[in-house]
Amino acid sequence: MLDIEKQAYQLLDELDISYHRVDHPAITSVKNVPFDLPGPQVKNLVLKAKKGKRIYLVILPDEKQADLKKLAEVLDEKRLSFLSEETLFELLGVHGGVVTPLALPNDTDKQITVVLDQTIDKEDTIGVHPNINTTTLMIQFHDFEKILEHLGYEPLFILI
Repeated sequence: MLDIEKQAYQLLDELDISYHRVDHPAITSVKNVPFDLPGPQVKNLVLKAKKGKRIYLVILPDEKQADLKKLAEVLDEKRLSFLSEETLFELLGVHGGVVTPLALPNDTDKQITVVLDQTIDKEDTIGVHPNINTTTLMIQFHDFEKILEHLGYEPLFILI
């Protein structure tokens, strides 16, 4: 098991969070996944502000399309763009296509603002990668919030 993957499981164990593990072929995008995963799935986007140094981890239902222009307005930013592959790896220790909130412990300087689409069902599960894209862990949303709180993130809930 890779160290970064082990790190995700250690965090879940530390917080006594149970999960349902599903191993599958690599997923780099939620578009056209050729198999079904149990429960609702999300996509994770890491975006940066055009001006300034604000970085956002945006989490939204997998079937939703993110309108970056509208999202920038809601976040009071001029423009948003995707983080470069190099900066993403420096910040979270993962590559594009593997982005997951379970990589947030690597954001040691707390540069990221977590943004959640308010349409995500808080009474259901959420699927997250354990820092690799060949496994999805289904965890209860309230446990996901426990992870964010433990790591010191207060998410913004907005309509994306």
